[in-house]
Amino acid sequence: MRSLSLLAALCLALITFIFPQPADAQRLPVERSMKYNTTDHGFAKIKGNTRMGKRAQRFEVRAGDCGWDDGWSDCDNDRERSELNVKKDWRAGTDQWIAFSIYLPPDFKTSSRVRTTVGQVKMKGGPTGFTGGFPSEPGVFQMEMLGDRYFLRVHVLSGPFDNVRNDIKDYNLASIRELRGKWTDFVVRLNTKSAPGSLEVYKNGTRVAAHAYNQNYAPEAYYFKYGIYRSFVSQHRGPMPTQVVLFDEVRMGRSYDKVAVERQRRAVD
Repeated sequence: MRSLSLLAALCLALITFIFPQPADAQRLPVERSMKYNTTDHGFAKIKGNTRMGKRAQRFEVRAGDCGWDDGWSDCDNDRERSELNVKKDWRAGTDQWIAFSIYLPPDFKTSSRVRTTVGQVKMKGGPTGFTGGFPSEPGVFQMEMLGDRYFLRVHVLSGPFDNVRNDIKDYNLASIRELRGKWTDFVVRLNTKSAPGSLEVYKNGTRVAAHAYNQNYAPEAYYFKYGIYRSFVSQHRGPMPTQVVLFDEVRMGRSYDKVAVERQRRAVD
């Protein structure tokens, strides 16, 4: 009987090796951004419209959807969001790849004045400064939507560690029109192994942006957030439109082949 159990275990291991598990089985550890931001419509796992696998992640933000956490309130700082923090930090001096697929409904609307962030890499223990007279902890980049543009916004930092200057460099990735009504695959590479490092974005397997990343500052760690985040929403001059974004195949790894959804599909098929 033990021989049969051992044989069954070996067969299962061989099957798993030959036919890797689909993306649903490769979940990243996540938590809701803002402890007290738990609207029922804000986040859900859904069936019926996925990039690959059984479920996708659905984010929705309506006008007034703000939360708060210890020491911070979106409601008091002109912000709205439903985001997830990936609880998988990485250190400087690594070559990190991040993949995700997004789906925008056919009626998806943006603001021409207020940016919607759908993915960003932040820093722990990184440089600090001031923006508009307020304390600031600049990140590495954001994936932004504004008007008909979906673009990469990179923070180009210089100056003292505790009074850093934050300049901005934008790279167009796609139009909102081309993202509506279908899944689009994105892969981001943040390579901090050398100075300068590199920041690259791939769309459906083609590189669409490349930036020589500033290596003057080494934070304690980097981390990734995704979902829907809108800041300075009063600049829209009225209630922001309700926005729904679906995410699927969110992966992190040390090479393109480890994270890109088309590589996983070929392996499963």
